[in-house]
Amino acid sequence: MDGLKVVDLREREARIFAREDLISPGGQSLILPETRALSAMDLLDVAGGIEVKVKGLIGYLPVTTSLAFNVQPKFPLPNLWKMLEGGGESYGRVLAVLRSYESASTNAPHLLLARAFCHYLKTLLRLGLSRGYFQDSHDGYFKPKVNIGRTVARFLSRGDDVNVSSDVFNYSVDIKANRAMKAACIHVLRLLPHSDDWKQERVLLADALNAFHPVAAQPLRADDQDLARSLPIWVRDGYIGALAVYSMLLGYTKIGFGYGSRANELPSFLFSLDGIFENYVRNAFRLALASAGIAVLDGNKNHNHKLFEDNKDFSIKPDLMFRREGNFLGIGEVKYKPKVSEEDRYQVISHVVATKAPVGIWISPGDAENAGVQRVGKIATGACFYHYRLDVSGDIEDAAARMVATVRELFP
Repeated sequence: MDGLKVVDLREREARIFAREDLISPGGQSLILPETRALSAMDLLDVAGGIEVKVKGLIGYLPVTTSLAFNVQPKFPLPNLWKMLEGGGESYGRVLAVLRSYESASTNAPHLLLARAFCHYLKTLLRLGLSRGYFQDSHDGYFKPKVNIGRTVARFLSRGDDVNVSSDVFNYSVDIKANRAMKAACIHVLRLLPHSDDWKQERVLLADALNAFHPVAAQPLRADDQDLARSLPIWVRDGYIGALAVYSMLLGYTKIGFGYGSRANELPSFLFSLDGIFENYVRNAFRLALASAGIAVLDGNKNHNHKLFEDNKDFSIKPDLMFRREGNFLGIGEVKYKPKVSEEDRYQVISHVVATKAPVGIWISPGDAENAGVQRVGKIATGACFYHYRLDVSGDIEDAAARMVATVRELFP
C-alpha cells in the first residue's frame, strides 16, 4: 500500500483524472478487475483527461493498485445511520458503536467497522473466551468411552490387549464461534493502517490471536451469522456484536459488500445506497400507514401479480405496492438517482396498468430546494403519476414523515 493515493470525493461527483492514472502507456486499463465488475463508475473521455463519476456507493473504493477513492455521501453521515436503523436491518447494537467512533480520522466505513470490531473484542478478552465440549477420537491407553468396534479392529484382533480406541469429550476453546473470531481478527488486522493512531487496536488484536492460538481459523460463512446465539449469556453479546461486524466486512448483508483487491493488499467495504434508501422509504411507509389499514408490500419479494392477463410468464416487481382490503391504491418505485429515466417512467406506468392502480409514484432523493411532490401527468386509464423527492440533506426522519403524509393524500 506504499505510495497509495487516496482521493476524497462525493458520490456522483464528476472528477477529471489524468489518463496515466487509469490507463497504462500501452493503452490497457489499470482499473482493478473487482472494481470493473461492480459497474460502479461512469468513465468519460474528455479533453483534459478521463472524467470519473461513482454511482450510488459510498465507502473506500480501490480503483487501481496506486489509487483509491474515499467516496462520501452528499447528505450528512448521521442520516446514513438513521436510514440503516429505519431500513429494517438488525444492526441496532452495531450502529451505536459505529457512531461512537465516527470522526474525521476514521470516516472510511471499513475503518469504522474495524474500530467497532475491536470494541467487542476487548469485551470478550476481559470476560474470557467461550468454551465447549466436543467429541474426539483417541487411540492408546484407556480413556472412556471405549469404542468396542474400533478397539477390536485396531488392537484386539492384532493381539494388543493394552491399547484401546475411545470417543472422548474435550473441553476447549476450539469451537466454531472462536474459529470464526480468529479469522475475523486476522481479517481486521490487515485493514489497520500502520500509524500510531491504531497502535492500541493492533496490540489488542495481537493479544486476541495469542488467546486463540489453539484454535484453527475458519472464515465465517453466510449461514453462520447466528452461531453465537447458543453461547453462554455472559459472553453472548460480545460475540454477536463482533461477528455482526465481521459479516458486514465480508459482505453478508443487504447494506453493503466487501472484497479484497489484487493480492488482498487493500480490502474494502462499500455501502450500497440504492438498497439502503429503498428499504428506508418502504419501512417509513409501512410503519406510518399500518394504522390506516394500508399494507405496503415489496414487489421484489411478492411476485403474485402478473404483467399480462393472458400470459403468466412475466411478474411485476415494483418496489412499493400500496394495498387496502385487497385493492391496489398505488404503485411506487424508489430510485437513488438524481433524475428519473425514461425506462423508470415506463416501468411504473406498466405496473400501474397491470394492477389497475389509480396512482403511480417515483421516489428519489432531493435536498431542501427541490424536495416535495411534483405532478407528472395522467394516462388514458385515469391513473395519475407523481414524483416525490425526499429531502436527505436535513432531518431525514421529519422529511420522511412529510413524505408519508403527502403521498397518503394522493390515494383515493
